[in-house]
Amino acid sequence: MTALPASSCNAMQYKGSGKPDYLIASDLPLIGGSRTQTVQMNQAIAYVLDQQNWKAGKYKIAFQPCNDASAQLAKWDPTKCSANAHAYAANSSLIGVIGTFNSGCAAIEIPVLNQAPGGGLQLLSPANTYGCLTEHCSATEPSKYYPSGKRNYARVAPSDPNQGAVDAAFMKSKGVKSVYILNDKEAYGLGVARNFRGAAGAAGIKVLGFDAYDPKAPNYQALFTKIKATNPDSVFIGGLIDENSGQLISDKVNILGANNTVKLMLPDGFTTDAVFQRSQGGTPAANGAYFSVAGVGIDQYKGAAEKFISGFKSQLGGKPVDPYAILGAQAAVVLLDAIEKSDGSRTSVIDNVFKTDIKDGLIGSFSLNKNGDLSGATGAALKFTIYVGAGNHLKTLLTTSPQANLVQAARKG
Repeated sequence: MTALPASSCNAMQYKGSGKPDYLIASDLPLIGGSRTQTVQMNQAIAYVLDQQNWKAGKYKIAFQPCNDASAQLAKWDPTKCSANAHAYAANSSLIGVIGTFNSGCAAIEIPVLNQAPGGGLQLLSPANTYGCLTEHCSATEPSKYYPSGKRNYARVAPSDPNQGAVDAAFMKSKGVKSVYILNDKEAYGLGVARNFRGAAGAAGIKVLGFDAYDPKAPNYQALFTKIKATNPDSVFIGGLIDENSGQLISDKVNILGANNTVKLMLPDGFTTDAVFQRSQGGTPAANGAYFSVAGVGIDQYKGAAEKFISGFKSQLGGKPVDPYAILGAQAAVVLLDAIEKSDGSRTSVIDNVFKTDIKDGLIGSFSLNKNGDLSGATGAALKFTIYVGAGNHLKTLLTTSPQANLVQAARKG
């Protein structure tokens, strides 16, 4: 058993008997504003392994959490994503990777792992939502991610055309008639902004502008002054908490007014309590903003998820369970099931991931289609929760499902 390099990965974990047969890894940003979520995701993966006695059927499985963020960027780093992917591909002990958290990192890692020795290496994401990683978007997307011609990537999170549809319908229900849309120019941020644009137009919301912002800018006063001249009811931002969100949101409030006046809609790249904390790059000015994320409120999970949450709480020292911990655990279950059913080869694990058919799982019942996306989902799998910032925390407002017509419009955004 060969561990992954300590330069990118934490120590290997294994609590089973005898020597492990295979290694699985996670690839998540363990530096920056997302760390609150990703640390819990790793804990959730280890908890699932512990419940299964660190085995997938007859195979003994070790786990190694890896970091794809850098201190220099304080967020996911393209250089780290590339280096990690090559290290994963070269390690014959590694049979699957749970990740990535950020879609831009996945876009770098998928093609490397697609050509890994042994017929490719499975990348299974609990969090990526950029639709074009799996769905047809252009002559090059998603084909450029799969140079071998075979899919090696899947996800248990619903893609952003669904989130764009949910966010547009919610904003319409709040009386919004116009919106100005911003994006960070990255795969996730630009993608979700486009999806929201398509859905908003179909919902009857007038799109006043669609601009990029520079996450490294010292402030955004000029940008929001320009936006103010269009007199918007609302602003939508496609981006990440790690990207100068504190300054961006504070300047929105300073120039355009409170979030209950000119409404602010933030997708799942911002949906964590860290967004209110200056120490995590956030700001209390995010109070009053609306947030969305896949799944249902922690108190609304039933069955297997409710049992998981009850047991997992003991690992957290009193901290609340983050919604992404549920998705991380579900990804672990899917990967371990595929390993159990495999012949022990990388290509067999991939084949079995794409045969996934979960009944009453942590996020409900679902299968994975030929693209690696959720199919036939019931329960929490295709639901989204809308939160509002209140008292420097996320407060649940409602749980809802996307409208099919708005999802189609989002894809054309």
